[in-house]
Amino acid sequence: MEKIQKEVSKHSGVDVPEMLIEPLLRNGIGDRTDAVAMTTKRIAENYTGEIIKKLTAHGYREELVHLYIIGGGGCLLQNFSALTAKPEVTVITDICANAKGYEALAMMKQRMKG
Repeated sequence: MEKIQKEVSKHSGVDVPEMLIEPLLRNGIGDRTDAVAMTTKRIAENYTGEIIKKLTAHGYREELVHLYIIGGGGCLLQNFSALTAKPEVTVITDICANAKGYEALAMMKQRMKG
């Protein structure tokens, strides 16, 4: 978010609030071709490329494992990467998914104690 804001400000001299960039990250840029949308697209594509490099560096091999992408980061990958179009990738876009998972684990742990 900050990187997008800085780039837009540097090139156009306009300060763009987060509330105008967040929907682009969450939903994609659609048909927009303005400077904010194009900057968002470029930076988000670079960012998702780095995520994929890190997955690979940590041993992810698409031919060996089904990948589940959980939470808000899935929106970025869906909109700015081809990774999520692959059949061996499932995206759970509920932005509360991580919190719900931890809550479920905590409840299981409590049941095991009791």
